[in-house]
Amino acid sequence: MPRLYRFYLFGIALLSSLAASAAPNDQALIDAVYNKVQAQQEWQAQARHCPAEQMPSMASKRATQANRCENPEQLGACLQRCEGGDASDCYWLANTLQQSKGPAAGYEPLYQRACSLGLVSGCTNRAAGMLVAEGDSQKSQQCAAQTFSKACDLDDPWACTMYGFHLSRGIGTAPDADRALQVLDKSCKYGTADPACRGARQLQEEIRQAIQAARPQ
Repeated sequence: MPRLYRFYLFGIALLSSLAASAAPNDQALIDAVYNKVQAQQEWQAQARHCPAEQMPSMASKRATQANRCENPEQLGACLQRCEGGDASDCYWLANTLQQSKGPAAGYEPLYQRACSLGLVSGCTNRAAGMLVAEGDSQKSQQCAAQTFSKACDLDDPWACTMYGFHLSRGIGTAPDADRALQVLDKSCKYGTADPACRGARQLQEEIRQAIQAARPQ
């Protein structure tokens, strides 16, 4: 597997690990929610758009609330609250369903809905999901870079790490090592132990080494 996609998968795994520690085990309840999400044609259509197009403004940005969607018995209520406009429940429901290893069409639209309702982390996760599904697509790469850039401007640490990666490699955007180093400095909002920060520090070291190696001896 190319290193680029290993990084994407690594990042998404870490994003998921910030939520429930284990996938729910009541498959019938999980499948019922998957089916309902997949039947939401408006959400499915919305998920085909670039998340950057639906990014909230700073004034309308919402904070992530407590996870109420960890257990199978809670999934139906979470879906109802998501339908009613609760961005945080859309996000956590997507996270729980993603860990259940079901079809992406059953959870990616929930990340997109969370994004459109003002939760920046939903935008970041949806862009990352697009790269896993269509990593070779130039359109997806450009969309992801644009989304990560805007989400980083709204202080989402993982978005800054992912945008720094794109800048360092010139994926979906012009390569800019100096800008990448600056962007990655914003990845440690929650401290050095945060996975987004650890990934950013590793990238910064790689970028500095590459810059040093490219200088005339």
